[in-house]
Amino acid sequence: MNLIVKKSPINYCVLVILLLSLFGAVEAIAHPFFPNDTIATNEKTVNKAADYIVINDIVTKGNKRTKDHIIFRELDFKIGDTLTVNQLEEVLAVNRNQVFNTRLFNDVNIELQNGASNTVDVVIAVEERWYIYPAPIFELADRNFNVWWKEQKRDFSRVEYGMRFTHKNFRGRKERLKAVIQLGYTKKFELSYTLPFLNKQGTTGLKPFISYITNNEALYGTQNNNAQFYDHKSKLRSRFRTGIDFNQRPDIQTNHYFSFAYNHNQIADTLALLNPDYFLEGKTKQKYLYLAYIFTKDQRDIQAYPLTGRFFRVMVEKQGLGIFKDLNMLWVKANYTEYLQFSNKFYGITNVRGKASLVRSQQPYYNQSGLNGGADYVRGYELYIIDGQDFAMARTALKYELFNTKFTNPILKIDQFKTINLAVYFKTFAEIGYANDQYYDKGNPLSNQWLTSTGIGIDVVTMYDTVFTIEYTRNRQNEWGLFISFEVNYD
Repeated sequence: MNLIVKKSPINYCVLVILLLSLFGAVEAIAHPFFPNDTIATNEKTVNKAADYIVINDIVTKGNKRTKDHIIFRELDFKIGDTLTVNQLEEVLAVNRNQVFNTRLFNDVNIELQNGASNTVDVVIAVEERWYIYPAPIFELADRNFNVWWKEQKRDFSRVEYGMRFTHKNFRGRKERLKAVIQLGYTKKFELSYTLPFLNKQGTTGLKPFISYITNNEALYGTQNNNAQFYDHKSKLRSRFRTGIDFNQRPDIQTNHYFSFAYNHNQIADTLALLNPDYFLEGKTKQKYLYLAYIFTKDQRDIQAYPLTGRFFRVMVEKQGLGIFKDLNMLWVKANYTEYLQFSNKFYGITNVRGKASLVRSQQPYYNQSGLNGGADYVRGYELYIIDGQDFAMARTALKYELFNTKFTNPILKIDQFKTINLAVYFKTFAEIGYANDQYYDKGNPLSNQWLTSTGIGIDVVTMYDTVFTIEYTRNRQNEWGLFISFEVNYD
């Protein structure tokens, strides 16, 4: 049995704060985090004899940093709108979720206050998060803890360290400033600035970025579906990338995303000798322009850990626009997830996803990818790299809510850490996937065959969108493993 801990960039300080708070928690449970029940209504609020109410005013409370218009942008009602009494609870619940999904707040409550006749004032009370993170970096470079512990023999030279600075609500406008200075196994220098709302309507945003990454050791090939590394003792690979992302959000649920970038990658001669297909034809340099379009329709209740709703994404990506001759790739990728509620405690998930390469000629080993990471993997195969030009996957899961609470932090009295959300779910799941590899499948038996797995697990959802999961899985090769990670990713 393998114990696997998947690497994650979460802020580990949140976990420490959570553990301290749980040991000292003596206050009564306030109310569930999921589903949404943070709408305060009473007999005086809504005139039961009336069939409708009119919104007289919308007021915000608790947003000391965040501008009002950032909150108003997430609402699908405005001052002067008329709502029927029958639809009121559902409308306010949906809008509470939409404000919460900005990921700027620990807690969101919507209250209705009396107005004249059948009018009401809507009060949106929020608890802001901690937005500034000057956090030290101390992470393993390997895909997961088990690879580092077993295959790399606990080699501390494979540790990445440095400093990451992130401001997640710069100027109170949901702008994100990120700077990374990282040393150790991977040396990285990165700077980006996200401006989500450039126009008054809040529909257009952009993100310029630049990064430079170097390694003295690099993955140069795959054998028996395991990574093959070479240590050069000096700079073996460098990657430079700069560009700009554009975002068009015509409504709350719809997103059009465009990305344009310039990439310049370089490797040492030794790496090209070990794998002439790394950049193809033994090349040591690779330059190309990158263009991508992504469409998403997000109708989930809570984005960090959805229980109901649906999510659809389709991506078209072109690497190489003809100016440089080093790369010519075009592929389409799609993903659809349905989140179902069967009863008060039972929930289900169905996810299908796939990728198709539209340029069928051989591509550089470095640029092709299959079922080998991110959200694109079959549970039970976390230890393996499964290359491919195309893939198809299906996932199903059934979850039962064990408990779901919200309480006041008894240790830290800082406003940004005052409310702790905690929900725990037991789950069982089954998955199937297939990666089609026509060029790099030799010596990699898991390519070009159906992969299946089943298992059980526990999901823990808590403050600052932290999701901790532990899963016990059996795959088609009859391998059993205990897997730990800090994400449950169907996106």
